[in-house]
Amino acid sequence: REAVVSTQSTGLTYILTIGLLVSACTNYWLIGPEDGAGNPAHVGFVQDCSVTNKSVEGSPDTTQLVFRCNGIRTNFQSLMLIIVTATLGVGILSLFFLTILMLVYCFCDQLTACGRSFHTLAGIWQATSSVLVLIGVFLFPLCWEQDWVTNICKTSSVYHLGDCVPGYSLYLAIACSVLGYFLAGFSTSLDKKSFEITEFASMESLDTYKQRI
Repeated sequence: REAVVSTQSTGLTYILTIGLLVSACTNYWLIGPEDGAGNPAHVGFVQDCSVTNKSVEGSPDTTQLVFRCNGIRTNFQSLMLIIVTATLGVGILSLFFLTILMLVYCFCDQLTACGRSFHTLAGIWQATSSVLVLIGVFLFPLCWEQDWVTNICKTSSVYHLGDCVPGYSLYLAIACSVLGYFLAGFSTSLDKKSFEITEFASMESLDTYKQRI
């Protein structure tokens, strides 16, 4: 039973990590107005996207707004954008490394190889990662007055969305961070459920107990 519960904790950690990776890598933290072709503009951290005026083919004097992404972001325009990106990145990457450690743990002897403190360590790790992601989410609105956001959201400013609305990437990051706290508590509680002191009258009774579990 203990092994099943530990596997559940590992599986939930994997799901949480995948959710945060999807949130970080998709460019839908904010969604803005549609461009001239009916494509909704959107803002994120990975891709460098913008809305520009472009001449309509066959009518050089007519222009329309065109939304396009120019690949991976390489130009971080401000210190705040670097801080927010680094905070989110450290939180998500630390959780990713935890999933690798938990995979190794699945092949260990739960009682003797990894020790009782593993679940507590995992819980603290999950809670810390969730805190870092939430800090990044709360700092994100401080970037809304910068050019890479106002280009799409127009009148946006600090904690004011302007012409944009929150996208699913932002909601997913918040949901995963909150769930990370519950998962941290669940992981920590496994230490109490997985270990108990049992007194055996003889080696034969110990062998019988091992066969039973």
